[in-house]
Amino acid sequence: MGRKKQTLPPEEEAVVLANVAEQAQRYDDMVTYMKDRVKAGKALAREEREMLAAAFKGLMSSRRFAVRVAKSVQEQEEGAEKEKNAALAAGYLSKVRLELQGICIQVLEILEGILLPKAEIGEPKVFYLKMQADYYRYLAEFLEGDGQREAVASAAETYVAATVEAETHLMVTHPVRLGVALNHAVFQHTVLKDPAAAAQIVRDSLELAARSLEGMPKEAVRDSQPLVSIMQDNLKMWSDEAAPE
Repeated sequence: MGRKKQTLPPEEEAVVLANVAEQAQRYDDMVTYMKDRVKAGKALAREEREMLAAAFKGLMSSRRFAVRVAKSVQEQEEGAEKEKNAALAAGYLSKVRLELQGICIQVLEILEGILLPKAEIGEPKVFYLKMQADYYRYLAEFLEGDGQREAVASAAETYVAATVEAETHLMVTHPVRLGVALNHAVFQHTVLKDPAAAAQIVRDSLELAARSLEGMPKEAVRDSQPLVSIMQDNLKMWSDEAAPE
């Protein structure tokens, strides 16, 4: 008699397939599998939350780059008074912006409609609030007019909510709390064009973390160190920008 074929529960199967898709850099497939995992209903484990974020980040990265390139080309062609070329670049820019907007809307619908309403207090809720704020920030980076103003306001509000949740429930050295501070600062710098405010957010976070990291287990230090290094680099850059000439 042949062995009985083993089957995984649908949510586990979706995670296995998402892992394969990630290694193959097939982020469209990875998003599909992680959406299946979310729809299975059970709360996501930490690794699954990170996979969901990685799936959408993979979709976003190439398109965000394409937006920057297309906008640069459009400006170059306009500067050279090549109106037809500039119009073609502008058309392509609009196409990629629509793709980006569609991805952001997908993420926000999953977060606001499924994950955040039943998120556990603490790390899960902070993670989802941070992700929500990040995708409003992405919208603010490439939208224009009323859409941009609404995205800026939503991002600002959600970064504050994520910060309050993190300060209430997570240690100052927790990577997710550090990530909230870093990305809130990036929003201040990139979208609001306020390097002084960005530097202050990072400075406050680093000062708290530095006091707490002394004497902590090596594992805790190792987990927080990559974010601390990025924040230190950004702090130097933003402080220089904010310094009066």
